[in-house]
Amino acid sequence: MRARKRWLVPLVVALGTAIFAGAAYVFLGDSEPPGAGTSVAYAPPVRGDPSAPVTIVEYGDFQCPSCGAFTRSVEPELIRRYIDTGRAKLVFRHFPWIGAESKRAAEAASCAGAQGRFWQYHDLLYANQHGENSGFLSTDNLKRFATQLGLDRTAFDACVDQRTYRAAVDADFNEVRTLGLNGTPTFLINGQRVVGAQPIATFATIIDAKLAGR
Repeated sequence: MRARKRWLVPLVVALGTAIFAGAAYVFLGDSEPPGAGTSVAYAPPVRGDPSAPVTIVEYGDFQCPSCGAFTRSVEPELIRRYIDTGRAKLVFRHFPWIGAESKRAAEAASCAGAQGRFWQYHDLLYANQHGENSGFLSTDNLKRFATQLGLDRTAFDACVDQRTYRAAVDADFNEVRTLGLNGTPTFLINGQRVVGAQPIATFATIIDAKLAGR
């Protein structure tokens, strides 16, 4: 991947199995010119019972191939075993390091969340993932995805165009910096870090240990 002028420095990290290995980078600045989004109340989306004993926080980018692999191949089993049974919940935080399309998609997903459809929009983006910085996540395409889900396009389009959730996405990325995360996807399972789209067995071992109080 070509280094960006101001904000991407490649690092080498071990991410587990090669097929699901994800690239790792440090974000050093914003590639887009400064501009304020609307300040609105925002809570990170939660999948599952908010009172579940185990919290899985995922830091992801909608352009990240490994994030897509996790969502399509591992997350359904994770949901079946732990989230649908009330033993764990999944929280999504934005880590849009790949480019402007990543940030635009993060903001759009938050706009879908304002209509109660974050996870459906999240799943749709990953199901249709196609190339990094290829135009796949253009504003027009992001709006078309909203139409596929039957969202209120007037409200969604205004939210996207006004960049209503820019500040919220920036806040997530500030948390990434604070935590020193450098790869996507990265997970914190009750605080224990897991890097990369690891197989379900890896998640199960850690979650079961947390449930057992270890």
